Amino acid sequence: MLKFSKKVEYALISMLYMAEQQKGQLISARELAESFNIPQELVGKVLQSLARVGFISSVQGVKGGYQLAMEPDKIRLPEVIYAVEGPVRVVNCVDDPENCDCEQIKYCNMRNPMETLQLKLLAFLDSISLKELQTNQFPVEITIGKSSAGGHPVRFIDRSIN
Repeated sequence: MLKFSKKVEYALISMLYMAEQQKGQLISARELAESFNIPQELVGKVLQSLARVGFISSVQGVKGGYQLAMEPDKIRLPEVIYAVEGPVRVVNCVDDPENCDCEQIKYCNMRNPMETLQLKLLAFLDSISLKELQTNQFPVEITIGKSSAGGHPVRFIDRSIN
């Protein structure tokens, strides 16, 4: 199952919350933890990772905290994932087949399709900015395919289009 880790979820929750604040308003890890019922220690580590790559800035001190350091439309989803979890991978062998420890690597018939899938997934994720997550308005309608359950298209729709 493809899904975001808790660290990625907490990073997005934190950044979306910061994007809603007035410019210059600082948010503490404690405030985030209490507001969203998430572990303060983990959100603190996530915030440090985001600050390390420049998505947010930190101010030390009693009245310190964090704020967005970039405009939300400049922050792309795969960059956030990479900042807190490392590279997006569908399967491990796609990035480094020479060092893959998979027992099936010699016989594998899905590495090339998985490489294509990973590239398409990254392109899709890269089309999404923090601003689009914030407004829930995506630039295009994307039909991914048909679900195996009922044969209906799986769609992501920009709700702002009338």
